[in-house]
Amino acid sequence: MRHHSVGIVGVGNMGLAMALRLRELGAELHVRDIDPAREALAIDAGARRAATPAEMARRADAIVIAVVDAAQSEAVLFGDGGVAGAMRAGGCVVLCPTIAPASTEAIAARLAAAGIDTIDAPMSGGPARARSGTMSLMVACPDRVFARWRDLLESLADPVFRIGERAGDGARTKLVNNLLAAVNLVGAAEAIALAERVGLDAARTLDVIERSSGQSWIASDRNAARDRR
Repeated sequence: MRHHSVGIVGVGNMGLAMALRLRELGAELHVRDIDPAREALAIDAGARRAATPAEMARRADAIVIAVVDAAQSEAVLFGDGGVAGAMRAGGCVVLCPTIAPASTEAIAARLAAAGIDTIDAPMSGGPARARSGTMSLMVACPDRVFARWRDLLESLADPVFRIGERAGDGARTKLVNNLLAAVNLVGAAEAIALAERVGLDAARTLDVIERSSGQSWIASDRNAARDRR
């Protein structure tokens, strides 16, 4: 990727995976998390700690927001010591949490008023795929912003789905995807429950499903996560 100074606010499971990916590719990386232990994992890989999101904004050209929800996003962007008050005009915020389209639109409008670009980019695929750069991003932003930051986005994800220019359309796409994922997961749970009721071994039945026409990624992923516990 071209040389950029990049920040990540929120180095939980997905944020840390992205941080390790960017460091592997040689990016100058800054991190901030409320948990010092999470920050330490990124620092061990060569990232620099920012004491506040504002401090990060003074260093970074683009900042990836990988916190949990809209309230946390607004706090790190617009609260005391937030990004918006410190980032120079022309900077960019990559908004990755799964939040309501209206919240995405509102955040993008407030950042635009400060001269900061927004990339609406919810993610899908889980930490392992984020670490390898093979998760997916559903990207909505103006064409000029996409052109400028395409190398960063493609360093983080493959595929990068170009949804359109309207802020909130990435979030809308993620909600549609999540609805279908939930339907698939509920259906898989009901199928395994049926298998057990008729006397079949659940693990063997799932093995058949994963290699047959009933397979769904989310059912396989969630059952693998359950088995690891």
